[in-house]
Amino acid sequence: MADSYQWFHDSSRLFDAAYFEFDNGNYGIALRLAEEAKNTRSNEVDAALNMIGNAMRPLVVQNAGDSINEVIAVLKQRDVYEVVEIINYLVTLKGEDYFDDSIAAVNSYLMQRKVFPECEYLIARIYEFEGEYSLAYSYYLDAWNHAFALDIPNTKYDILYDMANLSYNFSDLDNCEKALLLIVADDPFFSDIAYSTALLNSVKKGYSADKIFSLYRTNCYRSIPAFFRLAELYSNQGRYEDAFSAALFGVLTSFTRMYEIVQNRISEYTYTDLNAFCRQAVSYTDICDWSIDIRLWNGLYQLAKLSEMLYPADTIFSDGIYTVIADSAPENYWKQRALSEIYN
Repeated sequence: MADSYQWFHDSSRLFDAAYFEFDNGNYGIALRLAEEAKNTRSNEVDAALNMIGNAMRPLVVQNAGDSINEVIAVLKQRDVYEVVEIINYLVTLKGEDYFDDSIAAVNSYLMQRKVFPECEYLIARIYEFEGEYSLAYSYYLDAWNHAFALDIPNTKYDILYDMANLSYNFSDLDNCEKALLLIVADDPFFSDIAYSTALLNSVKKGYSADKIFSLYRTNCYRSIPAFFRLAELYSNQGRYEDAFSAALFGVLTSFTRMYEIVQNRISEYTYTDLNAFCRQAVSYTDICDWSIDIRLWNGLYQLAKLSEMLYPADTIFSDGIYTVIADSAPENYWKQRALSEIYN
């Protein structure tokens, strides 16, 4: 991830070296390099801020106002090309729209770059591998708190998942839930109250699993593991309605992903019913393996059990789910559990 501009090259070079050592299991060297990268980034930003501040002091530059383009034009006339390069690098990094043609916004963003969340995230992973779990969590938290400075914004979800997993492994279920909720909070379907309410009401009205899947799609795929883990946490806490909602979104999002893949491979494929679709989907080895990896069949079984508990007067939804598991689950354990429910 080396930066092209010299002022930020050294910190990025050190980070790349730290990551290389981490991948090769040299955690002590990786930790030293990552800490050095953090300090170097802070010094680089201070130097760049000082240069911009000095370049902006002359009255002729101040008269250019706050416009990036106008300030750059004046700086070029004064042969202050290093500062022009700094500004152009940052604008290229984030895009012109991010700064809205404002030098003040450039300075503000540059100050944010004093932190190096990628390094904090790497340090957290190093400490976790070394068994220093409290230190690991504190660095995960630092990385999350500084996520605004990530070069790749979606890395924040990797940070949150690692925070959740670390918390879960050490029975810190409150922090596990908090991290998972931050992930699904950015899911546009789950956070849409009208959509969530309509989906849940469809189950309450007695819609079958076949009809639910024909009516609804949710394609924020990064949320899938979070939904299934939340469903597990809520079930264990007796929060069954919350568990059902999380499991339903996890299953629906998983099916949407599988359906998208099947349609890409069979252009003329048309959905008829959920059972036929699942048999088609798991006929592909990669989809089958993926469904096991994300614990889809566990989630399906949990969804059916929760449906029976919450809506005992109408079992059409849960019956349909059990049939899907019994017919299509690649794991015999879940097949047998579903069959036992069907013939119970």
